Amino acid sequence: MKWTFEQLKTFKVVAELGTMTSAAEALGLTPGAVSQQMAALQAGLQHSIFARDGRRVTLTDAGVTLLRYTRVLLEDERRAAIALSGPQSEQRTVVSVGVFGSAAVSAIGPAIERLRTTSPNVVIQATEVDVEIMPQAILDYQIDIALGLSYQNAPQPPLRGVMVEVLHHEPFLMVLPPEARDIANNRGALVDYANATDWVLPPVETYFGRACRFACAEAGIEPKVQHTVTDTAVSIALAESGGGITLATPLMMGLRPTDSPVATLPGNSHRSIVAIARSSALQKASVSAVRDALIHAFSG
Repeated sequence: MKWTFEQLKTFKVVAELGTMTSAAEALGLTPGAVSQQMAALQAGLQHSIFARDGRRVTLTDAGVTLLRYTRVLLEDERRAAIALSGPQSEQRTVVSVGVFGSAAVSAIGPAIERLRTTSPNVVIQATEVDVEIMPQAILDYQIDIALGLSYQNAPQPPLRGVMVEVLHHEPFLMVLPPEARDIANNRGALVDYANATDWVLPPVETYFGRACRFACAEAGIEPKVQHTVTDTAVSIALAESGGGITLATPLMMGLRPTDSPVATLPGNSHRSIVAIARSSALQKASVSAVRDALIHAFSG
């Protein structure tokens, strides 16, 4: 089926006024031009839409159906024209943001609050996405912008056309069993203890698992992994129960506070929260506004 909005507009007037002549007068066209438009519209349809009734035209069942949807289409076109002709600041735009646990809790609320002031018609739609596939989700247009991760010793490879902007750095923290409280602030004793004690770490094939092991190596620690756990809350719970040492970050621990002793992992390893977006997407005022709101959320 092929039709144009001009044909549908003419069809609506013909259907409502009942004659080609009346429709032509209302539209400022000749009767011949109206007839040509209706003939072209009919040619693209499988069923007749008009039935002759003397000098008038009435609608068949197919015509009645087409008129119902024509009114919907023309009303949507009218609203779209009004929205696009007005100031851009008055257009409501939804921006999809890929998030993961700890960053979402820390940033999405403040970003939404910031947008209420700076861009009140831009709306964030948060979608949880695995950090390992976040860049590909951006490339596949599944999300507009994302909060992702980059680890100092295990950086993500660059992707053409994708912008990565650092928003926040945070150190690796060692969550220790209760027995290690007295050595948490003694770096030398801490490294020796860490080399002699069991560990709770994510699987080595995960992004965070690899980053943890690289960070431990920089600290001079070769972890003896006794428990392989992905979930942060479970890992910290195991450390609390004396099951071993685990790694976390301040944002991660915001989701799962603990009374166990905590020490900064020796060395300079850290992870970065990054904004990820297609370079072309940032040309949209809405996506750029969300990027600025996320930057502001981590600047405090």
